Amino acid sequence: MDDNSSAPVPLPAPGREVELKLLVDGGSAERFLAAELLATPQDRQSIRTIYYDTVDADLRAAGFILRVRAAGGAFKQTVKAAGSQTAGLFARPEWEQTVPGPAPMIDDTTPLKIFLGARLSALAPVFEVRVERRTWLIEEGEATCELVLDCGSVIAGDRSTPVCEFELELRSGPARSLFDLARRIDAIAPVRPGLLTKAERGFRLLGPAREVTRSEKPDLSPDMTSAVAFQRIAAACIRQFGLNEALIDPTFPDALHQARIGLRRLRSAMKVHKAMLADERFAAISADLAWLAGVLGHARDLDVVARHLDDAALAQARSAAYDTVRVELASDRTRRLLLDLSEWLSTGAWLTRPETATLRQEPVRDSSAAILSRLRKKVRKAGRNLTELSDEDRHTVRKTAKKLRYTAEFFAPLFDDKRGRRRRGAFFAAIEQFQDHLGALNDMANLPSTLEGIGIAPPADLAPDPERRKAMLDAAEAAHSDLSDTKAFWR
Repeated sequence: MDDNSSAPVPLPAPGREVELKLLVDGGSAERFLAAELLATPQDRQSIRTIYYDTVDADLRAAGFILRVRAAGGAFKQTVKAAGSQTAGLFARPEWEQTVPGPAPMIDDTTPLKIFLGARLSALAPVFEVRVERRTWLIEEGEATCELVLDCGSVIAGDRSTPVCEFELELRSGPARSLFDLARRIDAIAPVRPGLLTKAERGFRLLGPAREVTRSEKPDLSPDMTSAVAFQRIAAACIRQFGLNEALIDPTFPDALHQARIGLRRLRSAMKVHKAMLADERFAAISADLAWLAGVLGHARDLDVVARHLDDAALAQARSAAYDTVRVELASDRTRRLLLDLSEWLSTGAWLTRPETATLRQEPVRDSSAAILSRLRKKVRKAGRNLTELSDEDRHTVRKTAKKLRYTAEFFAPLFDDKRGRRRRGAFFAAIEQFQDHLGALNDMANLPSTLEGIGIAPPADLAPDPERRKAMLDAAEAAHSDLSDTKAFWR
């Protein structure tokens, strides 16, 4: 999507893709093929794709992908540059050319020759993808779409992972047609938006077996419209949720924690942009996101308690909570939510409502400064007399402070001058300190009720200590004072 447009995803410009990626398991893919929803594929072939980079992954670090694809005795080289992402939709410039064999040819037709310079000789294969590809060209409503089904493996040395996915590419017409087709497929073979390209899957095979994905900075620029900036922010949050969701397991609690943070960040972004986003689907999507966050919340609470207590009944309750998480994440409700969310972000009515046009078109640097000022004022006011507040009211202050921190993290790169960077450091140090104190108080308040909720009497050594609690409250109040005194980096 063009950075200066708040309209739905436009027709793809020459040399660019608009694509929806949908994950499907192998059994469901076979069921789709057997259902004969579509005619015989126009094309079917075995494809081997070799990805190249330097030992230091220079191309990946710069946002480039270099691959050579072998199919039907011919070799095609493709260079792709990182582009905008919107919850499963990818739009990116690319350069293609025929080459005589599997080795890449780097010339002046792509940016790589200038970028790599003397490092050209360091290019080498890093992983490959082998798939059986079926292709259909489909008329869907007002659009023409290419549908591809790839099933096979990504291979890096002695490690591999299966891949089975649909790719829907818009040839002409409105982007919403991609989702119409996606729902027809989903009725037969359950799918969910894919967040990783095949290249990213390959690079993940080169890294640790299990590694959480932490929050990533959305790709924002000061003159970008507020609508496009929100789409970028939401995409980063969904990516954090989705990539950690796949790793959720009781033996790896950080994955659930980071998936939950991704949801919290997304919900915060939606709340602070509510005036711009409100349409007939906003409330339903917000409610479903709150439900999904709650599903993860109980297991997370037990993870926190498990840090302090080694107990067989707790371990059993925690295992059951993770079983519930797995069931709900695989449920139709979650799958529909992710597809609805992706569609709404890309083509929702909020993008074309005349009454919010001014909000959508406002430069994000201006709108973000106003949002951050409102949140900062709210935190400063709510945190007064912190020691006198109830546990519940302090938790509300904590949630507001989190919203301020997440929003500040989204928009911080927009204020990158010398003064902004200096103030940013002081601000984030202060708000992190404040959140840490409030988090410790919240854990202390919740631990007994969490244990009682699963039928365990809180041990005496975990009972709140009045003197320690008072010291923690005093520290939190001091941290709030420090935060209130920090200068706004967005001014």
